[in-house]
Amino acid sequence: MANFLALLISLCLGPVPQQAVLQPAVTQGTESSGVVGRFTVAEAAAEIDRLFQQAWQASSVQPSLPATDEEYVRRLYLDLAGRVPAVSEVRAFLDDPNPQKRAALVEALLDSPAFVRHFTILWRNALIPDAFDDFGNRRMIPGFEAWLWTQFSAGVPYDQLVRELLTAPLEAGGGAGGPALRTASSPLAFYAIRELRPENLATGTSRAFLGVRLDCAQCHDHPFDRWKQGQFWSLAAFYSGFSPMDAESGMQMVMTERSDSHSIGIPDKGQTVQAAFLEGEQPDWSGGRTSREVLADWVTSPRNPWFSRMAANRVWALFMGQGIVHPVDDFSENNPPSHPEVLQLLADQLVAHEFDLKFLVRTITASRVYQLSSRQTDPSQADSLHFARAAVRGLTPEQLFDSLAEATGYYQPYRTDNPFVIAAETPRATFLDLFRDEGESPLQRETTILQALAMMNGDFVDAATSLENSQTLGSVVNFPLMSDEERLETLFLAALSRRPSEAERSALLPYIEQAESASAALADVFWALLNSSEFMLNH
Repeated sequence: MANFLALLISLCLGPVPQQAVLQPAVTQGTESSGVVGRFTVAEAAAEIDRLFQQAWQASSVQPSLPATDEEYVRRLYLDLAGRVPAVSEVRAFLDDPNPQKRAALVEALLDSPAFVRHFTILWRNALIPDAFDDFGNRRMIPGFEAWLWTQFSAGVPYDQLVRELLTAPLEAGGGAGGPALRTASSPLAFYAIRELRPENLATGTSRAFLGVRLDCAQCHDHPFDRWKQGQFWSLAAFYSGFSPMDAESGMQMVMTERSDSHSIGIPDKGQTVQAAFLEGEQPDWSGGRTSREVLADWVTSPRNPWFSRMAANRVWALFMGQGIVHPVDDFSENNPPSHPEVLQLLADQLVAHEFDLKFLVRTITASRVYQLSSRQTDPSQADSLHFARAAVRGLTPEQLFDSLAEATGYYQPYRTDNPFVIAAETPRATFLDLFRDEGESPLQRETTILQALAMMNGDFVDAATSLENSQTLGSVVNFPLMSDEERLETLFLAALSRRPSEAERSALLPYIEQAESASAALADVFWALLNSSEFMLNH
């Protein structure tokens, strides 16, 4: 039995089987390399593909084949809904003869609650990456998620979302760890997690919204970049009106702010600097605006290239595995973009479409680049910076758990009335704690021994793949009109969003048909599929 289960897993550890590929028509772009006016989705996607085609030819790179419908539907659901598709969703997509079904699926998912939920998680991780460091921080996650959920549900433009965060009134949250932060819709976790310290807020603002790592300039001039210590503290001065939280009583203190404070002292220097923008531009303090309002106006301005390029780069990275600037928040002279014209195109079109993130999503997913297969067919595709094939990415903990839940038919309550739920109280929270990854890149996400054991022998996976608890497995086994071959196909569609290859059918069907218990054999197959590397990767 052990040897056979090893064989089952090995079948899924290898590359995705080669299948017939439908070659989509390649849309021709314009001949100009510059962005002129406001493009449609088709025009922007065509221009992206034209620029990449030029880059590939210049570097003698041969791009991969187009992704099959099976590859595409799984990839798109993971990217837009945060989970693998249900069996019925896969069948409906594969059987749909509409030549525009890929674009139609994008629209359907963008209009779904699953997209709002998935983007809420992604942007929560981006904006408050330290939220899971301690219990005090965790208490503030529900309020921040509720605020993000409201923003994405209402289709609030990205610049307005960021402006609301940067100008959020402190009174909305009461105490730094008060009830409003834990249960109500509030962006104030962005401030409280950073302890209201101007230096922490300057670092968080520059990295999250401008793509600039000023950290090293806090104590001295940056040794490898052009940022000076004075520039760091000039940006921090916009937050100088805060009263920092006491290290001892931190979460009990009340947030307070002097909104007219425009200067700050550099520690250990005996020097005071005035608030100034990133490259030394002086603010206009007229009009009675607060310090944070002046900062927010500059950060989110359509004329601020840092803001639009950083937003475009982050969205690109969410769908392509890494940014055109990589790491995604490290724009510097020593880390130039791999495809600057593509990045500028995306940034310009984001501004032209009034910071509608969904426009970028539609454009990227419509491009030939996004729709390439992950299977390497030429040595020139090996370098991920070429984007010549789809990047093989590790699933986030949330994607992995929600995909397990979808594949096995596990019902999970997405919300709880108790904001103080601890990890041990829900299977999802326990799973996410174990699989939480601190790495910056999904391309380098690794599975630990404890995580592998949890997948192979953990209580949740064991229960979810049992005949008694798995709705998927129970339905497959107990449906009387289904043949063993159809049962096998259904399990593959549930776990991997594809039908089994001929080699897999030849190996697995005899095992099921000759087993003492076909039900137990099907359970073994399902367990092996869910423990395969193919299940735990987006490819």
